[in-house]
Order: sequence, then C-alpha cells, then structure tokens
Amino acid sequence: MDASIDRRRLVQGLSGSFVVGLAGCLGGDEDEDDPAENGDTDENGSAEDGSAGLAYAFGSETIALIDPSEGEVVDEITDGVDGYTYGDAVLTNDGSYLYVIEDSLSQVLVIDTASREIVAEVAMGPGGTHMYHPNDEEMWAHSDDEGTFYVIDTSSHEVVETVEAGLDGEGHGKLLYHEDFGSTGYATNVNDAAAHVIDMDAYERVDSIELGDEGGTHYKAYSPQTGLAYFERSGGVGTTAVVDTETNEVVDELEFSGGLYLTPDEERLGNIGENEIRLLDATSETTDEIGSVTVEGGPDALEYYEADDTLYGFTANTMTPEAAVIDLDDLSVVDHIDAGSIERPEDAHHLHRSAVSGDGYFFTPADADGTVAVIDMANRELIEHVPVEEGVDTVQYVPESE
Repeated sequence: MDASIDRRRLVQGLSGSFVVGLAGCLGGDEDEDDPAENGDTDENGSAEDGSAGLAYAFGSETIALIDPSEGEVVDEITDGVDGYTYGDAVLTNDGSYLYVIEDSLSQVLVIDTASREIVAEVAMGPGGTHMYHPNDEEMWAHSDDEGTFYVIDTSSHEVVETVEAGLDGEGHGKLLYHEDFGSTGYATNVNDAAAHVIDMDAYERVDSIELGDEGGTHYKAYSPQTGLAYFERSGGVGTTAVVDTETNEVVDELEFSGGLYLTPDEERLGNIGENEIRLLDATSETTDEIGSVTVEGGPDALEYYEADDTLYGFTANTMTPEAAVIDLDDLSVVDHIDAGSIERPEDAHHLHRSAVSGDGYFFTPADADGTVAVIDMANRELIEHVPVEEGVDTVQYVPESE
C-alpha cells in the first residue's frame, strides 16, 4: 500500500460493510470588536490581514491560504511545518482560532486566524484523527491509539482533561454532541460494539449502550426533530443502530451503514453508500426512506447547497477524479465536475475523500495532484485546481462572517 495514503482515509473507508480488498483502517474565533477584514498580504501575513473568506489547505511542508474567488494561494505558513500529517481542522465558534490535529508529532496546532500564525502546539496522544468543538470553551481531540479524548481549553490552548472513551484503551473514535443532550455526549469506537455515554461535565465514560456481540461503531448522527441518535455498526456488520436519547435505549436497527449527513433544515438525512446516496426522513420515528440515487465513483463527504428552492448535494468521489452534484428533491445526478485525483491502492473498492464548503464554495483536496479543487456551487463549475503540494489532504474554510 502506498505510504502516502493517510490512515484517516483507510480508517473511514474501511468502517462500513461495503469495503472489499483492504485490511486496516475517512471526518467538524474572530474577536467581535476586530473583524479582521481581508487585506493585501505580504510574505508572512499580518494582523490586519485576517482569514475571513479564505481556505486553509494543509500540506506536509506548507499550510496554504487560498482565496477561492481568485482560485489562488495568497499566503503560506511554513515556519516549523516539516513532514506534518493531519487529521481534522476545526474553527472555533467565533472564528478566531483554527485548531488542526497534526499526527506526526502527536499534537494539535492552534492557528490565530487574524495573524495567520501558529500560536500554540498542544501535545496529545498518538493517532489523532477527529476533533470536535462541543462548546465555546473546549476542543475534544481523539487519540485513536489510546481511545481517549484530549480536552483542550480554547482560551489557554492547554489540555485540561482527558476522557477514556474506548473500552480497551485504543480504537478510532468519534464524538456525538448536541445542545439537546445537556451534559451528555456519545462516543463511537471501531473496536467496541457499543455507543459510549460520556458525562461531558465530569469528563468520563459513565455507561455503554450495547449494540451487539461483534463489530464496532463509527459514523454517527442525531435528529433534533425526533430525539433519535444513529450509530453505524462498523466492522462488516453493515447496519445502523437507532437510540432514543431520552432513555438511551436501542429502538431500531436500520439495514444499511455509512455516513449520515443532516440537511440544514434538519428534516432529512443523507446516507452515503458504496455507489449511492440514500435520503431518509429525519422527522419520522421509523426513519422512513425517501428514496435513493446512484452515484458512481464512490460518493463521500456530502455538503449541501440550496438554490432556487432546490436542495443540492455536492459529494467528492473517491474512485473517480470528480465531484458529483445531486438534486436531492428529485434524487438525480445533475452534474459531474473535475476535482482531481487522490492516492488509492489498486485493490480499494471504497476510500474516504474529505470536502468542506462555505459561502457558496466547495473545496476538496486532490493529494495525488497536489491541488485543491475550488468549485462554485451556484454555477456548478470548477473555479481552479489550486496548486499546494503533493499529499495535501485536509482543507478548512474560514467564512466571510460568523
């Protein structure tokens, strides 16, 4: 297997029941008095420049800042960036800091979006992939090698607590949290056939909802309309457990697996299959299926865009160098857009490809080409394949306004 293929891609691609041929193991503050408007940049950037309206693209030797409207790199962070590999990049709620997992040195980088500088390097456990921002004060970064969340204070940029979520001290995991849950959160782990109940105030696992005797848990989602949480049963099980968050009891099991993406109006769930996107009714107690659409090429990382009273889905394909655009109202593919190529082993049937969107732009990295595709969502057309560097595989966007 090509060493350049990141572990996150293999972990997330292998979580579902539809993967064939691979063994092993993808993805979530500006000061109100200083909006940090974009300005002309010099070589190092400056405090006046800010990052609003720019995308950060993370490469092993450089972090590039991309202006999507121009389709070009306008600034770079290179000091100390040396052979880095990345997990999730998460923006604080007020937009002032961008936190990104950097796995080669088991750390989280903190980037000040006003000055465009790395201002802190926070040590965490090894095997970092996913990170979450459940409240304004904290980032939760997960160490897969330890099955543990490292809780980072967003003011001090220091680890203030650790939460052992996995049963056996290891395993790739995610966090599900919503304000409806109060002080409760839920953690998944690909090694545990359970959804773990986390006391977010006490910083500890207080219970585990048993889901079976085999496999693990990976993707997760929540419907505020029904109070139901969804936990993918990974490791070849190929189903999704439905849990009532009022009682923490399993109330159903759906006969499919894969990622779940709630629509902006919270009324539908998009489910990613091997070659299809399934749409589910998130207002239904029985999660009724609305319909499905075939999307050849391994759809993944579903982002939504609404125009002319129509909801569209943009998804980066993993097995073809394209992004597909789906009309989610009539469930049809309406466009294919060149997105560039990712690294993939010859025997892979499905992998993960990340993507983010904001302010009408869709971004997806093409690590084999060393570029980031910037797509205009309104016009459904490619703006540019922006050169960054070979291996670039993580992008995050800082919106024009929060």
